[in-house]
Amino acid sequence: MASRAVLEKRSFYQRLEIAEGYEAQRFGGRTGRHILRREIDLALSLIPAGGRVADVGSGPGILAEALQRRGDRAVACDTSLEMLRIARQRSVRDTVQADAFALPLVDGAFDNASSIRLLFHFQDVVPLLTELRRVVRPGGTLVCDTYTWSTRSLVPIGRQRWGSKVATLSSRRFREQASEAGWRVREERRCFLVSPFVYRLLPIPIALTLERLERRVPSRLLCRSFWRLEAQS
Repeated sequence: MASRAVLEKRSFYQRLEIAEGYEAQRFGGRTGRHILRREIDLALSLIPAGGRVADVGSGPGILAEALQRRGDRAVACDTSLEMLRIARQRSVRDTVQADAFALPLVDGAFDNASSIRLLFHFQDVVPLLTELRRVVRPGGTLVCDTYTWSTRSLVPIGRQRWGSKVATLSSRRFREQASEAGWRVREERRCFLVSPFVYRLLPIPIALTLERLERRVPSRLLCRSFWRLEAQS
């Protein structure tokens, strides 16, 4: 049986107004577009090119479109039909309504998988990582992201617009959960001094200054991690 938190997340993203306002709220304005490009470029740099990719928790298909554009065979998977409708409007060819905890996909059918802005909705990510491992062939790659800290892990700021609280995981704890689910950590890239939402609210020169500062401070001070995992045999 799905937990209350899972059901709440599903219900939230099924709402038409949430799906239609998703990009504007998270990536609106010049700074928001820069943040989006930064996230997409980072994900693309970690996902091997040319394979079949399951983009799980695809939302409106932004990453799936980018994967498709570079020549990958991307399948956008999301529980929200409204999100998938928007993905199809941006010409994502393959979309599947899918529960990330029980994907309607064949074992080992994909070379790689991506799951961006999904895992930090859940404190225990082993069930998600286990299901993603099932659909990726041995030796394949999963790219995902987590928060190591966030003010929204304590208080659900803007709950009606952003949903309930986010979850945080230390690097050590995530590595343990990834190993339990059948993944080997190949790379961790830390980024963002504070939530990208805060960056988005800033003028672009200030956001770029913070971005440069990220490279100068100890990585442990950065709040978000992008991961490249390898599926173990």
